[in-house]
Amino acid sequence: PVVDAQRAQTLTSTAHVAAAFAALAVAACVSVTTANLPAIALIIDDLGYRPGTDDAAVALPGAVTYSILPFSPQGRRIALTARASGKDVLLHLPMEAGSRNHLLGPGALMAAMPQAEFVQAVRRALADVPDVRGVNNHMGSVLTADLERMRWLMTTLHAAGHLLYLDSRTTPLTQAGQAAAEAGVPYLGRDVFLDNEHDATSINAQFDQLLTLAALHGTAIAIGHPHPTTIAVVRQRLAALHGFALVSLAEVLARRGCQPALALALAARP
Repeated sequence: PVVDAQRAQTLTSTAHVAAAFAALAVAACVSVTTANLPAIALIIDDLGYRPGTDDAAVALPGAVTYSILPFSPQGRRIALTARASGKDVLLHLPMEAGSRNHLLGPGALMAAMPQAEFVQAVRRALADVPDVRGVNNHMGSVLTADLERMRWLMTTLHAAGHLLYLDSRTTPLTQAGQAAAEAGVPYLGRDVFLDNEHDATSINAQFDQLLTLAALHGTAIAIGHPHPTTIAVVRQRLAALHGFALVSLAEVLARRGCQPALALALAARP
């Protein structure tokens, strides 16, 4: 009963955060016409298992977003710390991949799950990480390519509080965007992985690519991980960032097409 009460409290809090997210999207959409700087969004995911580097990641300056693995030993603490610092939090939802599924961790969504089990797994994961603004996939090259399962996911997210979905794009065959559009879930896709290679030279090159894409398209989104070298490079690059704005995913959503009708509809939903 105590666990159920905690989960219910977390889901209620999630709905309130979703409403705040929608309001921010409205404000960003109103102001986007006067925004002069190209914008970047940075997401650090895979959080919840490494307290030292996780805490170092959360200490990064500015509007960095943190994506936390469900049922991880440090996940709730990291989420609360991030939110207390004014940072946005996502649920880093494990999903079936083509290989290395032993690395998914607890709460993973698998293609063989019946729909009721699948939906319940999503709800439990959302209840485990407090105050999330949305979800992005952990691994998931198999599941995100499955349109039916993506429809199950997006309808569940819509019912849970109309949360944003950030596609980590672990496969070019992803169906997440189509399913999100059908369900009315705000959707964004990753543009750059910062640290497929863990050395500083490669991470800096990927950060340069992020800035190039933002300059070309107005916005760009990068995902990195709580590796010491990644954190050090990101800290250095943010300290020297000029001519670009570090923004939340809500503002990226608003800038990409600036859809006030969608943002207002989100704000009007419970």
